[in-house]
Amino acid sequence: MRRLFVLSGVLLGMMVFAQAQEPGPHPRLLVSNQERGQDEGYSTHYEYSLKDLQRCVGGNPVARQADSVIVAFCDAVLDEPPATRKMIGRRLLHTSRAALKRIFWLGYTYRVHGGEAYARKAIDEMLAVSAFSDWNPAHFLDVGEMTMAVAIGYDWLYDKMTPRERKTVARAIIDKGLKPALNPNDAWFYTSEINWNSVCNAGMVYGALAVWEEDPDFCRSMLLKSLESNKLAYKAYEGGGYPEGYNYWGYGTSFQLMLAAAVNYAFPGKDGLYVDNRSLSFDFVRFTSTPAGNCFSFSDAYRKATGHYMQVWGNRWGLYPEIRIMEETGFERLCEERLFPMFLIGLAGHGMSADVPVDHYFQCGGTTPVFIYRSGWRSRDDDYLGIKGGLTMSSHSHCDQGSFYFESDGVTWATDLGMQNYNSLETAGVDLWDMTQDSERWSVFRIGPFSHNILTVNGHTPKVNHPASFSRTWMPEEGARQNRIGAEMDLTGLYTEDLDSCRRAVYLWDGDLHVMDLVQAGDSVCTVRWAMCTEAPDVSLCPNPRFAEPKCPEADQDFILRSGWHQRYLSAELLDERLGDFPGPGWGPLEVEYHEGDFEDILPDGLPALHARIWPTTYDPAASEIDGMQYLHETDVANPETSLVGYTFTLQPHQKVVLHVCLSRVL
Repeated sequence: MRRLFVLSGVLLGMMVFAQAQEPGPHPRLLVSNQERGQDEGYSTHYEYSLKDLQRCVGGNPVARQADSVIVAFCDAVLDEPPATRKMIGRRLLHTSRAALKRIFWLGYTYRVHGGEAYARKAIDEMLAVSAFSDWNPAHFLDVGEMTMAVAIGYDWLYDKMTPRERKTVARAIIDKGLKPALNPNDAWFYTSEINWNSVCNAGMVYGALAVWEEDPDFCRSMLLKSLESNKLAYKAYEGGGYPEGYNYWGYGTSFQLMLAAAVNYAFPGKDGLYVDNRSLSFDFVRFTSTPAGNCFSFSDAYRKATGHYMQVWGNRWGLYPEIRIMEETGFERLCEERLFPMFLIGLAGHGMSADVPVDHYFQCGGTTPVFIYRSGWRSRDDDYLGIKGGLTMSSHSHCDQGSFYFESDGVTWATDLGMQNYNSLETAGVDLWDMTQDSERWSVFRIGPFSHNILTVNGHTPKVNHPASFSRTWMPEEGARQNRIGAEMDLTGLYTEDLDSCRRAVYLWDGDLHVMDLVQAGDSVCTVRWAMCTEAPDVSLCPNPRFAEPKCPEADQDFILRSGWHQRYLSAELLDERLGDFPGPGWGPLEVEYHEGDFEDILPDGLPALHARIWPTTYDPAASEIDGMQYLHETDVANPETSLVGYTFTLQPHQKVVLHVCLSRVL
């Protein structure tokens, strides 16, 4: 029987257990020097022993390769100078993370392989950061990660330090790690429901456990306070997703697992503390990585997938794609790489069951509803469709409700540009963390509405305080005749400034991507912009084959998107109420009468003209405005090898139309 770690249902039990027990001798964090016991498969004192870890590294090829990456890094860092206190903007976080990687990896290498040089280097790093004036409590993530770093080193190398070194490091953990959390102005993470809760509380737990003997009453109180606070972190997983997206799932969940592992090992017993792993929404991160090695990069996420190796702690289906990512990148693209020894510790306890997943659909609710389909798990050429709802003003969110992401044949036909480095915007004076309607945050190209695969109307930012969820989804069973795969959502609340109604359906039909938008103008004339950002390297306009004699520039144009041997045709048409239900049961690709003749602003039957457009994705001082709007700014990062394509049309007051856009393999 596997032992799974974390979560909310067990925290009260942890608290009671902690009050009745004292942690064991050093080393007491994560891995014991003692052998595993045989009582019902559980240890009598610790879950994993050093011998378990050494046997895993010696006998498991994946573990052996991962171990070699850690050892190589430690060899390279031996001659480098210790960390210095250097701020980047308002953060010391880069230094905290570098210290955590060095101390954790060096401590691991020493314990598994021996070598006095590794131990000495880790101790020197601890002494260096212990001499800092502080660990920057104004940005408490910096304190959380630094406290964890020094706590692991202190515990694992306790016997290698002199009494004076132990005293220096223990004092730093207490004075610069734990005590700053007594200041509520800095330690607001205690009431947070986002990743800060998991990261900072994990740091406090490691610090308290490491120096328990120095002040047992104080350390116990700090431990219990963090465990009580940490109940709030599980709200992020409600509905089976994670509102902050792919990267922040990795950040928050990695430290959430670190927290639980530390407490479980420090207060062990046969009646182990574990709950069902589903409460951490492992399926969410498994499905948000894509066949081509990317991720569905909504919210503050980067576009490339990373190895979320912490899934070894409770999700056998998730391990297959993660190991594939790690091996393809030479173990260089790792989620929260500084915690990478946890992959080997997890393998030592759970073994490796990297089964190929068999499911194809994922849907979650919560703050950020997501629908995802992927046709398979073995090939980079598999189809992948992601559709996103959500709330713009939620933590780390972008203005992208109703957006979609699409891969096929190894090409990202419809992408999300992901996040821009925070410091690059903060140092330029951008108020990045105001989430209200008129915030500067929404003027950032990658964050605001104009880079995303959504509708914008009259250049306005959709309402940030209105949530968008799915009104229905299509997930056909194997062999079913109806093969639409996707979702529909009502987006009316996002566009109340300009529209009376707005509904969107995004789905695949026989491998072609269809996007249908039913829009009705409000009291005034409005210009609607439909956009799609693509990574296809070759994008060109082409004549629309529906019209034999085009008369209006751009109104007769569609797009050809090419990547190597692969190509897709992006076409669009406007329709009136002939559709009936939107789209009705069994409704497939459109088969309607097309309109020919002279184009003006309005077609003969009253439908607006569609204008095909290609917009830049990188700021150009010679073209600072696009369609009269300042979509791009000098502070926006460049977006090479991407294009923004789409259509515009103008509606008369209360006019109602359906825009059907299709991305197909053939004309």
